[in-house]
Formats: sequence, structure tokens, C-alpha cells
Amino acid sequence: MKQGLVLFPKSTLGHGVSAFGWWKEAAERHGITLETAFFEDIVIGYDKNGSGEIINGESPLTDPDFVVMRGYNAELSVHFENRGVRVFNKWIPMMLCRDKILTHQILNRKGIPMPDTFRVFGEMDYVDAAELVGDKTFVVKATQGSCGENVYLVHDAVEYKAAISACAGECLFQKYIRGSHGRDIRVWTIGGKAVACVMRKSSASFRSNFSCGGTAVKYHLTHPIATLAERAANALGLDFAGVDILLGEDGPCVCEINGNAGFRTLSAVGGPDILDLFFGFIIRKVYAQY
Repeated sequence: MKQGLVLFPKSTLGHGVSAFGWWKEAAERHGITLETAFFEDIVIGYDKNGSGEIINGESPLTDPDFVVMRGYNAELSVHFENRGVRVFNKWIPMMLCRDKILTHQILNRKGIPMPDTFRVFGEMDYVDAAELVGDKTFVVKATQGSCGENVYLVHDAVEYKAAISACAGECLFQKYIRGSHGRDIRVWTIGGKAVACVMRKSSASFRSNFSCGGTAVKYHLTHPIATLAERAANALGLDFAGVDILLGEDGPCVCEINGNAGFRTLSAVGGPDILDLFFGFIIRKVYAQY
């Protein structure tokens, strides 16, 4: 029997998500029995003999054939990785895409285009920051995060101060890509291959994230966009990723990469069944089938 486990943070429930059955049904089509659990319900214990026990609620949890991480939890991911369980995505790739400056460092090293980005570790006033970026209008982002949270477009010293405060000083400055204001392309990759995309749009914000009120429309996945997304996902070692691409004046560039990418927008526009594709990939990797 093929047995898998998908782990969510309980914060997922606050999004009104009804995807748990969707995950199980997609797994069943590939002959997989899938258990779902929440990070907060799990206890891990280790004894002097080096064996580790994991409990879900009050029930012992045996090692599955694979684990899908739908959130960021180093301890749980490493626990399964150390026990030889295949984890999608592993912790190091998840950490690299969670931290925006680490993402930029790796992509920059690989020659993958991203907006000009600056990480300042000390205090800097607005005038100096604008001079550093080369524009009075620029983006301030928290160094860690996803879903468009703590990302601000600043035009003056007042907005700059508010953004720095919201990010608790742990932020980076990024060039504002005017040609992509309120729009980007989300590309999903599985096994390092681009499989689907949408264009996300917003008339209310420079951010186009669905979670920030953006909408999505079908978009033809061109070879240059697919190649850029694949290079980015492979650079971080992600099995499953959402790559956000901006359409800049100098051509497309990678804005961010999400190792825990949602896919509601793809479903809403009638795109391919991303979970069916994902479990097909898992079958090939874990069970050497297909």
C-alpha cells in the first residue's frame, strides 16, 4: 500500500480552505492513501537509544513513504528527512525560498535576472536609501515572508518609515519594476519543469497576489518564461514551486519563489489539475513507476 502524509499549519484553516479532500482524492487516483495532519498537533520524542517517535494527537504516527510540507517547519521536515522519508520540499530549499535575500544571492550567482536588490543591516534614512536604489520610488520588503505580506511601495520618507517599522527593520530594498505594476506571471514547476501559469492582476495595488485581492487570467506559457521559471526552481532545488515573474522594461525577471505555492488561481481559470501532475511526479520519484 502506498502511504503518504501531507502536513499543514493550522493557520491554513483561517483561509477558508477546503483543499484537504482535494489532496486525498488526487492521491487516491494514483493509488496512494494520504493522511493529513497539522503541525500543531504533532509531538516528536527522542530516547537515549536514538530512536524517534512521532505522535499525531494521541496516536503514534508511523513513517509514511513520503511527506508533503505545506508550510515551513524545520524540525518536522528534518525529522522525516533524517529517517530516510522523502520530503517534498526538503527543508533547505524551503528555507532558501522563504528568505528573500538568500533567494536573491543564489539566483544572482546563477545569472538569473531579478530586480536590483539591496540588504542594509544598519539604519538608513529615506534619502540615502533612494540614492542607493537609484529611484525615489522603490519597494521595501521583509526579508522573510510570502503571499505579498510586508511588501510596500514607498514614494517618500513617511511611507518609508512606516514600511521599515512594519518590517521591524529586517528588510531589503528593491528596484520598482514599473512595467509590471499590478501584474505578474505565476508559473508552477514540478520536478524543475514548468507545467502551468497564469497572469495575476490587481487594479488596487502594485502587488498582484491572489491573497492581496488580485485576480488571475489564463496566460500562454512561452518558452522564455518557462525556461526562466525552471532555472529559478532548479537553482533552489525545489520539487514543487510557484515562481513569480515580473515583466520589466529589460525583459522578464524573477520576483520571488514560493516553495509552498497555492494553486487556487490556476483552478479558477480552468488550468491543469496541478495535484494530479504533482502526484504523478511523486509516484515516479518515490515508487519508480510510470
